Amino acid sequence: MNRINQKIKGYFTFNRTEQRGIVVLLVLIFTVILINILLPYFVKDEKSDYTQFSNEIAEFEVSQQNAKKEQAEKKSHYRDKTKNTTNNLHPFPFNPNGLPVSQWKKLGLSDKQIKVIKNYEEKGGRFYRKEDLARIYSISEEEYKVLESYILIEKVTKGETKELVVSTEIIPFPFDPNTLEEEEWLKMGLRVKLINTILNYRDKGGMFYKKDDLKRIYGMKPEEFAILEPFVNIETDTVKISYTSRQDTVIVEINSADTLDLQQLKGIGPSFARRIVKYRDMLGGYYSKTQLLEVYGMDSVRYIGIRDFVDVNPESIEKIDINSATIKQLIRHPYIEFYTAKSIVNYRIKVGKYSDVTQLKDSSLVYTELYQKIAPYLIAK
Repeated sequence: MNRINQKIKGYFTFNRTEQRGIVVLLVLIFTVILINILLPYFVKDEKSDYTQFSNEIAEFEVSQQNAKKEQAEKKSHYRDKTKNTTNNLHPFPFNPNGLPVSQWKKLGLSDKQIKVIKNYEEKGGRFYRKEDLARIYSISEEEYKVLESYILIEKVTKGETKELVVSTEIIPFPFDPNTLEEEEWLKMGLRVKLINTILNYRDKGGMFYKKDDLKRIYGMKPEEFAILEPFVNIETDTVKISYTSRQDTVIVEINSADTLDLQQLKGIGPSFARRIVKYRDMLGGYYSKTQLLEVYGMDSVRYIGIRDFVDVNPESIEKIDINSATIKQLIRHPYIEFYTAKSIVNYRIKVGKYSDVTQLKDSSLVYTELYQKIAPYLIAK
């Protein structure tokens, strides 16, 4: 028993070195506790300044809101732009294969869109189905939907020689070959290449005086003419103008002349006369003879041949009131694009009504050359 007690006692008995270690440990523990108690009294509680960080957060939120607003405006502008392009379309029945540039423009397509289509054709591209036109990247889905029902694709079949043969069914109706529009030729089912030959013949001043003249058109097949002949109806008034009224001495006022008056000019046939009148209607009237050079197909040789026999009355020009016109109304004019129209309207909203057309020079997008072109067509009421 004494042995056990001694053993237990040995666990709780420390020599001098151990006693010193315990004392040092206790002192350290006491010191740490004391520091924790007294430290708050010696160290000031300085609050952190988060003002700059908060300002940065606020600036970031504002930038995000502006970005969302800008994106929404871009989407709205894209919708407006798409709507404007579809509003500019004037569809009629057409075959996209080999369609002349003038007819694409008549449909309402832009020069850029037409260039893409013509590049596609030059590389051997062909439209076999209506949907092929929708694959042209420059034509939007909305524009294709407008044009789709007017597309006439010639049926293409394989011939015995394994070459592509175009087959069409001619369905004639009474017509005058001197005045028939391209879409009407297409409705009858004539080949696009043959139609282009007829239109080129007319554009160069050619006339059909009797039925057999149509038979002499290059590419006209005997069987095709046999179907068309009973329906050819040439108006005598048109022929009479060609025989008796086409004189070099005649002076034609191009802002009041109709297509028959214009055909009195040397080198101006029915088709070209219609182009001059159509472009005049788009402009609101001509203020200078030189504007005839802007008519599609008008070259310098033809212009020089007629410029001494035409006159211009600028008083008959239809003017647009810049104090009431909307963007949509302004962009209908060939000289005014969307952003220019928007600039004109925004300046009016910011500054107030225009007192004079010359104030347009202060608009950011109306440069000097453009001002000189559009000023004759504008008025500030």
